[in-house]
Amino acid sequence: MKIIRPFLALFLFSFFTVYQTQAQSEAIKEGNLLYVKLGNGMNAVLMPITNASDIEISFYIKAGSIFEIDSLSGISNLLQQILSNKVDRFLQRGSGSISGANTKFKAVSNTERTIFKLTTNSDNLGYCFNLLRDSVFNSTITESELMDAKKAVENKIELARKDKHMLFEARLTKSIYRQDYQKMDVYGDAKDFKNITVSVLVGFFHKYYVPNNTIVTATGNFSFAVVQQQLESAFNSMVKAEFNPETVTKIVDFKPMVYNTQFIVEDSIANPEFHICWQFTGAAANEKASHCAHLLTTMLNDKNNFIQVKAAKMNCRKLVADYQSNNFSGVLRVVVQPDKQNWFNTYSFVVKELTRLDQTLANESMLIAAKVQFKKGYEFLKNTKEYPQQLVKYWVDNDETYFPGLEDSIMDVREIDMKDFVSFYMNRNPYVTGLLINEHDRNELNVDSLFTELNDSVKNYVFTYHQNITDLTTKEDSIQLRNLLQWLRINPDVNMQINGYSDESEFGKTFDDSVMMFIDSMPAFKRTMPEVVKKRYLRPEMMRTMKLVKYFYEQGIAPERLSGTSMKFSSATKQEAIDNAKCTITLNKQRKLPSLYELHYGKKKE
Repeated sequence: MKIIRPFLALFLFSFFTVYQTQAQSEAIKEGNLLYVKLGNGMNAVLMPITNASDIEISFYIKAGSIFEIDSLSGISNLLQQILSNKVDRFLQRGSGSISGANTKFKAVSNTERTIFKLTTNSDNLGYCFNLLRDSVFNSTITESELMDAKKAVENKIELARKDKHMLFEARLTKSIYRQDYQKMDVYGDAKDFKNITVSVLVGFFHKYYVPNNTIVTATGNFSFAVVQQQLESAFNSMVKAEFNPETVTKIVDFKPMVYNTQFIVEDSIANPEFHICWQFTGAAANEKASHCAHLLTTMLNDKNNFIQVKAAKMNCRKLVADYQSNNFSGVLRVVVQPDKQNWFNTYSFVVKELTRLDQTLANESMLIAAKVQFKKGYEFLKNTKEYPQQLVKYWVDNDETYFPGLEDSIMDVREIDMKDFVSFYMNRNPYVTGLLINEHDRNELNVDSLFTELNDSVKNYVFTYHQNITDLTTKEDSIQLRNLLQWLRINPDVNMQINGYSDESEFGKTFDDSVMMFIDSMPAFKRTMPEVVKKRYLRPEMMRTMKLVKYFYEQGIAPERLSGTSMKFSSATKQEAIDNAKCTITLNKQRKLPSLYELHYGKKKE
């Protein structure tokens, strides 16, 4: 469903009402929508709603954080702050036909777009177009405006650090996107602001704030002809830029998560709440996979599926799935609010089932039921003012077909498609879990004994020993031991090598019958350590290693995931000798994941 199809004009005329104007704009009516494309490349989607009391006008500009310079972040948001301030000042002055008294204004930046939205009565439509043209597209930017915007954004960043909910969301995003977090952080890093000059901002402005990178939506009680005429009158004078959307719209090379991670944020929330998130593909990155993600979300929210039923029997208060899809990446979030007395068992059950959906929910009967539910929701959405917003959200390059064709695409998803999807994106992909909980419940439920903050910093753990002693003695080491055990349990595809060290000044032989019996009972260790079995003693560095290996094995970690090395050092000082009594660890992931770009397009050519 393209707007510009000159070679199909005569064919389309028999199916659609086509409006041609002297301004060389084109319009196609499909259902209750009118698609307009001005001569300068600006697109518009108009949707009349006869019983609406107001009209809503939104300008979507493809200018978000993922399009910023790698070394500078926050450009798109700073620019939005400056331009929205101009609109606000005009409305607050109240000197024109529209003012703060009769018109609401809102502006926001996200990862992919900057949006300016006005809500007013239908008589003010033309004035709103003119206001956005003059205050947004025809603006000049001054040094003082940039300084004011920087201060405003810095204040927002500071407030976000104190807001528990925003802190929680930021930690989720950082855990999911890791070193790519900057691409997803709309505010940007305040440390970069000193390098964002007026010339940098103007360069970004001139590149992206152009008519052929802008999509307008209008909903409310109006006629197509009037809105089209006012749109042309306000914007036809804007010159089409030398701009190719395809040079901007690309598959952003988001790096995949490597490990399962988890963290805790304390808040005033009444009940503990888990947010379990997987990194998914975006709509533009892989349409077929995104269709599966939409349908899977519907399946998971079906109260009749066995996960929902079992969770309800465990007195789970809430189990809701949400697919937060963009064009370049997406996130599946499952929110679980368990009963306090069964909090960890409920969480463990849900995670276990979410990582084996290809064996359970991904079957033909569940797919059919989910398709029926999705169709109902989609048909309802088509008659609401939110429909054009969703259409624009997935409007990539000059192709607006993704969302209008979503219903039919969902119906085409097969059982094998869904099995392949959940097998790759959920069964084998890492996830991140964030736990929101109040301080009292955290202590009362002894949460940290079963669920503690874990990320790949565990690879930096160092276990320390007294000289000539091979047992751990400090509380810190006990905590690290517990955390490592949890890490290995939530990352079943990670192997661990324990590296034992000692100093040559330590005893040369250490004895422990339980360790010897352990080595003798394990074929792999017995085969590689025949002399140890015969002599019945170990050097201290190897004894330290084997005691840790034995501990993890006895806690249920498979022996093939555990290995050990040892090394003796010669110290120059007494402190060096003390420091040499230690163990470190090395983590190895069995399966490395490709980035989203590599997954769908292959490795980049050098």
